[in-house]
Amino acid sequence: MLNDVIFLLLGILLIQQPSGAARDADVKRIAMEGWRAARAIAPKGGALELLGPVNVRLKELDEIPGMPARYAETAIRAAVSAAQEERDEMALLLEHARSLSELMGLGGGTPAEWPLPIDELEGELWLEVDRFPEARDAYERATKLKPTPNAWIGLARSADKLGDRVTACRAYAGAATTPNLPPSVELEISVYRLKCK
Repeated sequence: MLNDVIFLLLGILLIQQPSGAARDADVKRIAMEGWRAARAIAPKGGALELLGPVNVRLKELDEIPGMPARYAETAIRAAVSAAQEERDEMALLLEHARSLSELMGLGGGTPAEWPLPIDELEGELWLEVDRFPEARDAYERATKLKPTPNAWIGLARSADKLGDRVTACRAYAGAATTPNLPPSVELEISVYRLKCK
């Protein structure tokens, strides 16, 4: 009788828990929504009264078990710190996010990708707070591990801010080889190529 009750309770718990794939899809969706909300407050200085949508997503992530949710939560908090120009806090959060990503990648696992892989995440946030050497280094790592258009463009922009034309030209050339670039980025590449001759 006791065994029947235990199996019934376990069955109820299993039904209520989303499967691994469903949980991953939820983390991805919530992470991207939270990231967009955090990035939207950056031009407004990360004002506290604008944090409502970000806090909703953080609460949703907090209710999901697992390291992918913790990574996404930490990444979003780092984006809020960047929006508020809290560089030291952002640096600590990025360090924690890197640790989580590395733990997830141990033993052949998949490192964190949502809202962005760690190197791209670091590059974007360091670029936002005008720490161009850190941004360039992070984007350089990103282009070696997983060369996305965003990583190439970030590398080009941060290198340009540092006056490193050689790296900027190489990065814009790398970005130009990726398909489906937005027209504004294609124009940026074309204009910068004039400096690379």
